[in-house]
Amino acid sequence: MTRRADAPAEPLSQQEAEDGFYNDTSEFLAELSGGSLHMGYWDAPSDRATMAEASRRLTDLMAERIKAGPGARVLDIGCGTGAPAVQLARSTGASVVGITNSPVQARLATRYAEENGAADRVSFRCEDAVHLGFAPESFDAVWLFESIMAMPDRLAVLRQAAAVLRPGGRLALTDFLDRTAPGDGAPRAEAAPQYAVLAGKLMALRDYPALLEEAGLVPVEITDVSDRTVARTMASMRQRLVDDRASLTRRFGAQVVDQFDGIVLRLEAAGFGYGMVVAERPGLP
Repeated sequence: MTRRADAPAEPLSQQEAEDGFYNDTSEFLAELSGGSLHMGYWDAPSDRATMAEASRRLTDLMAERIKAGPGARVLDIGCGTGAPAVQLARSTGASVVGITNSPVQARLATRYAEENGAADRVSFRCEDAVHLGFAPESFDAVWLFESIMAMPDRLAVLRQAAAVLRPGGRLALTDFLDRTAPGDGAPRAEAAPQYAVLAGKLMALRDYPALLEEAGLVPVEITDVSDRTVARTMASMRQRLVDDRASLTRRFGAQVVDQFDGIVLRLEAAGFGYGMVVAERPGLP
């Protein structure tokens, strides 16, 4: 059926809204978050690491968990602007294929790999995480670095990841968490529509073992790292908006900078947590 020209536009789906958000803001968000589209990790309240240093530390922690070495093939689902994939390839000797549903991110990630001399081991392309076009058992490891909460169906994505993993291969992910106790009602981040594009649909960490098992994976590690990630990341981003406002405005425009003032405040108010999850595909390598 054809919509009349004067009819109101249909509202965007959650996935369409997220696609548009990341197409429009990926480069600026990477600038705020130390070069990668993910949280930083601080060992203790006294840790003086910068946002960029803390972001790279979290990437290192994820790399340790997937146990990728020289010659391994790793799939990065939701690759962002490419910095974690390049860091992974450099630190482990693995080759990495990154996928995203954002053409802007794929272009930025490809440029980043080229500029950092990693294009021979790291590549990026647009692909739907729910319909992967890779052969079964074609990767030694998979990670979803702060991307699964933006997917419309966690289980479908994890099943796809399990299918392309070789037996004995590892999957690692980070996710935004619902930290409310059972029976306390909806988490603050889901109580208002404006949080949906920012934090996705939150999930309780206690629900991950059953989800992994339903996807055909064996849980290895399920850890709440909220206290070492969320508050410091938000504070670092907020401070960067204050300290470098003039230069950020020159590069990205006042509208984007002003938008992120509100985004950071809403994220701080949302009260979500942050988890790290590791699993294996059953079977011998």
